[in-house]
This record gives sequence, C-alpha cells and structure tokens, in this order.
Amino acid sequence: MSEPEVDWESGRITDEGVAAMRAVVGKQRIKLEGWNTTVSADGIRHFALGIGDDNPLWIDPDYAAHSPYGEVVPPPCYLYSHMTGARLNPEKTGRTAIEEFLPGVLGLMGHERWVWHRPAFTGEMISAETGLDSVVVHENGKFGGRSVTQIDRTVFLSATGDRVAENFTTIRRFERARTRSNQLYADRLLAHYSQADRDKFARQYDAEIARRRGATPRYVEDVAVGDAVGPLLKGPFTISMAIAFLSGVGCAFTLGSRLHHTQLRVYPAAMIVHPETGVAENMGAPHWDIALARAGGMPTGYDFGIQRISWFTHMLTDWAGDHATIAEVEMKLLKPMFLGDVGWFSGRVASVAANEVHIAMDATNQLNEVFSVATARILLPQKGRPHTHLKTRKTVAS
Repeated sequence: MSEPEVDWESGRITDEGVAAMRAVVGKQRIKLEGWNTTVSADGIRHFALGIGDDNPLWIDPDYAAHSPYGEVVPPPCYLYSHMTGARLNPEKTGRTAIEEFLPGVLGLMGHERWVWHRPAFTGEMISAETGLDSVVVHENGKFGGRSVTQIDRTVFLSATGDRVAENFTTIRRFERARTRSNQLYADRLLAHYSQADRDKFARQYDAEIARRRGATPRYVEDVAVGDAVGPLLKGPFTISMAIAFLSGVGCAFTLGSRLHHTQLRVYPAAMIVHPETGVAENMGAPHWDIALARAGGMPTGYDFGIQRISWFTHMLTDWAGDHATIAEVEMKLLKPMFLGDVGWFSGRVASVAANEVHIAMDATNQLNEVFSVATARILLPQKGRPHTHLKTRKTVAS
C-alpha cells in the first residue's frame, strides 16, 4: 500500500514533527544499505576516480604492493559508499532521520566530522548504522522563520563488530517556502571562463601530480607551523562531475524506472515534482537539475557536502603521503558550490606535537569567496622510529 503523498513544496516544521525527532535521539539505530557492502579493488577505484584522485595507492595494485600496507587501500572518505545505497526495504533497514521526519522540509548539510580508527581492507564487509545524535530548534533561522539543526551519527563496523570509523553529519532543515521567498543567492553571479582561465586550470592540474608526496615519507621532524598544504583545484563543477561522484559513492535515491517508482512509493518524503515536466523526481535531483534547484531557492545546481569533504581529504593524502594516517577531518560548509564554480583548496600547518600534525584549511571559489573551512588531525612517521601509527591488515588482525 502506498503512503500519503508528501507536500514537498510546502513542508512545515511542526511541534509534532520536532517532538517525534527528539523522542528517538540517542535511541534509534538504523542499518543503512550500502552502495558497496564488501570492500573491493573495483569499488575503491570507482570512488577514487569519482573524486578525481589518481593516487596509485588506491588504484594501482603493483604500486600498492610496495607501500607500507602491501596492498591497495581506499581513500578515507570511501566509506561514504557503505552508507549510500538504495532505500528499498524499510522493514530491513528503517529510515534515516531526514527521510522519516519533517517530510517536505529542505535539508542542507552544514557541518561534517570524520574520525577514522583504522583503514578498511579489501574483502571486508563493512556496514553502517546511523541515528539521531541531537536536535535543536531555531525560531529565527538563516532564511527567516523556523529551522532545525539535526546531527546524525553513523558508525562503520566490520563483520566482527570492529569499529572502523565514525561520521557526524550536521543537517540544517528549512521550509522550502522560506528559502524561495528569501532569495539569498538571487544575485549570485554564475561563472564564465576564458581560454586564459582554462590554461590556468590546466597548469594547476599538471602541477598537482608532481607535488603528490606518495612513497616518500613526510617525517614530522620536517614539518613546521605555517607550512603550506596544497593548493588543490576542483572544478569547474559540472553535471559531469556530479555524475562521476555518484558513480563512485552511490546515491540512495537515484534509481531507474520501476525501482525509482518503488522507492518513491516506499519513501514519499523523498519525492519532489519537477515544476516544468511534472515528473516525480528524488530529493537529490536539485543538485544537478537547475529547475528543481530554483524551486528550492537556489540559482542553479550545487555540489554535495560529502563530495566537498572528500576533496579536502584528497588534498591531505596528497600532502601527507603513503606513510601518514588521516585520523580526523572536520568541515563547515559556508556557501554552496554552484555549477560552474571552481574550488581552490588550500591549508597550512597549525600545530605540531609528537607525531601529530593539525591542519587548518579553506576552499575559495572564483569570486574569492571562502565557501568552506576545515581542520584535520594527521599522524606522521618519526625518523628512526617504528611506524606504529599505521594500521595494516596484519597489525589489525593481531
């Protein structure tokens, strides 16, 4: 039996909806379907290519065999692909908070934090369990009127229950009618580039390959406060880049034909109706569909928050090299990255203690606007000491 259709254009933040969310804070754990369920060399490669990361540690078995791991390992944010599978069986997996609560209310990622306890290894089954960690109501939000901030905590577990990583996602919920009337980005200049710009981008991309640290250890003794990290270029952001990313990470609500129909029947809160064609679409479509983006108050399509933190982490792994461990990354989204935008990702060393390095980072667009800031904690090797910070398949098993 189908559920009642959701008024996606006029969804409201009600007292009852907020109370239902608060009732499950810290209690409800939902197992997510993964785009990937078992870590594989193919899945790792697809994710790496989707974020534009050609590090041979992720994609070249011959190179990886001579690395500290002795095998291909995934980029840190690869684990997103173990939480982004199709939502077809609510009896088995349940519904996430954004799917279950406040139907029709816009959700935008505002903040993201990753903590990695160890790498994932090929052949492992990794599952993701999520739940609401907190709910805060704001009576006068960014777009005027009521808004809600929810934090979802997701834990990634091996088949033996070993905790591989944790993710904390802060999502801001806004009533779409408010975002449309506010027109916060109505005067936003959309990008246009010259041949000189395209040449500049090409020079940057060519230079990045040579700067990648790779197999040469970056020892903590050689790092000083103020050292530059990056820059790394991403973009111009296009629909093709969105497709590449989704091909690697998956998308819970982007399915074809009958499965698309089935999913929207099971999860009516995920449906939005295209204002020009009347087609039933999914709530991820405004990222790449301009008409749907405008229906939500945006001037054009925009990037994915999980894509952006993956790009920050790409810059870190390029800088730190194969002998480092990315232990934690935290990112705040300040503005959307719209179709056509470029992102210049850069950072600096903020502190060094023992073998731990803290990095402060930001991302700037072609208008010289900072649209994201982030921090990271990285463990580097020390000269003449065992690399105990590195966790390989052998050390994890023992």
